[in-house]
Amino acid sequence: MAEHLPEVLVVGSIHLDRMMQLSALPMPGETVIARESWTQLGGKAANQAMAAAVPGVRASLVACVGDDHEGREAEQTLTARGVRTLLQIDAALPTGSSAALLDAAGENVGVIVPGANTALRASALDTPMSGATPALLVCQWETRYDTLHAVLQKARTAGVPVLMNAAPWQDTYRDLLPLADHVVVNAVEAHGWTGTDPQTRPNTLPFGHPSVIVTLGAGGVLHYRHDRLDTDLPAPSVEARSTHGAGDHFVGVLAAQLAQGSPPPQALERATESAAHFVQLLRKHPLPHS
Repeated sequence: MAEHLPEVLVVGSIHLDRMMQLSALPMPGETVIARESWTQLGGKAANQAMAAAVPGVRASLVACVGDDHEGREAEQTLTARGVRTLLQIDAALPTGSSAALLDAAGENVGVIVPGANTALRASALDTPMSGATPALLVCQWETRYDTLHAVLQKARTAGVPVLMNAAPWQDTYRDLLPLADHVVVNAVEAHGWTGTDPQTRPNTLPFGHPSVIVTLGAGGVLHYRHDRLDTDLPAPSVEARSTHGAGDHFVGVLAAQLAQGSPPPQALERATESAAHFVQLLRKHPLPHS
């Protein structure tokens, strides 16, 4: 029964993403015409929860939305994707939003308007942590520092392992890193952390952490244990249509695998394969009536 499934508890952000597909990204001062546009559900936490909602896993999301149509659409989309929603509602702020531009190669740039995400409180964990202990807690750095610190302390007190996606990278959040069992970063974030470019695949990197996973997009995935390279996985060769949310998808699948007891090398391999499939999709997480 569902209540006996291992639970991945994701805490963090929800956005409605306005996507625009272009032939090429505009230069400063340039105006270009989009080939098409659409709206989809996003936000790092929402993306990760949807990716973690696989057979054999209970995926739950703790987040905050506005008291608006967008917040209700977000909840409907998450529920349709098999995610248990534990949402705070803030009447003073709108549901978070973002705008993303995609070029013909599938690369993207974006801007986030956090909105109600900034109102998320650590007390939102009281209900999900009062029952069966989650197998894994997943968090990101789109959450306010004080809220995230309190969330991590609650997880530590309850003995819940933490998978932290240290993104977007912020130096002021560095002291949260020791509160995670595993940390996932991309190449830019790894460089911000260590001052070294991980794309050269060095045998050692000065993370000062027992388990760091570095995603390199088409370059694959590196897993460092106690600063030494332990696993070097190539990415499957695919034609990407959109890399938007691919890192989040990787984290969600990885979380589901770890929650089910898969050893890290196997979990990383499956997450890498799933992310390679994900980037071949253009439209992701459509809203119920889009």
